[in-house]
Amino acid sequence: MIGIICAMIEERDSIVSLMEDVSVNFERLLNYREGTFNDEYYEGKINGRDVVVHHCGVGKAAAAMGTQMLIERYHPDLVINLGCAGSLNENVHVGDIVIADKTADWDFFVPGWPRNFDSIYIANKCSEMVIEIVKELNYKNIHIGPIVSGDQFIMDDDQIFIIKGHFEQALAGEMEGNAVATACYMYGVPCSIIRSISDETLVNDNLSQYEFNLVEVCNKAGRLCYDIISRL
Repeated sequence: MIGIICAMIEERDSIVSLMEDVSVNFERLLNYREGTFNDEYYEGKINGRDVVVHHCGVGKAAAAMGTQMLIERYHPDLVINLGCAGSLNENVHVGDIVIADKTADWDFFVPGWPRNFDSIYIANKCSEMVIEIVKELNYKNIHIGPIVSGDQFIMDDDQIFIIKGHFEQALAGEMEGNAVATACYMYGVPCSIIRSISDETLVNDNLSQYEFNLVEVCNKAGRLCYDIISRL
């Protein structure tokens, strides 16, 4: 069983639309920011592999909780966090895809704790098996490298200053990946983070860029996720 967790509906639909024999398993109604939230699991197959997709909601708390529920309910062999992100590297552009080899929380700080990708307190390693599959696929505009997570949409110079000061190698930034990776680490489940670039945080007005590109880049990430699972 492969578990896929997505923060947003657009991200969820990018992979559910490619699955076969899909059924929806409704667990409970959760309280959420806008009122209530359907705790749904989309069960189906990708090239004969059993897959379940969970839409968890935005932010690290929702992602960690959603990952825990997914793992305890389905006991997946691998969890994939699928979605979009903002570029933090001048060579990573809208429409490119980043596969994380490690993740870290850029907005997490405790005095005396290292604040970098090597820190055992705030960073996690991602599935090497998925990275090897991506290399074999040999797609264009795919980057393998570190990603940072934080409970903030990255769009101003102060955020960039902090990230570049501690996580200079970061290729992209988003809001859930390291929370998913942390929950997976605690349960001993391999994790992969796949992010299609929706906006470039180093460019002015990247929020409008994100809103314009969201659906297209999510679909691109979903297609790569499908091809990865097909090769597992």
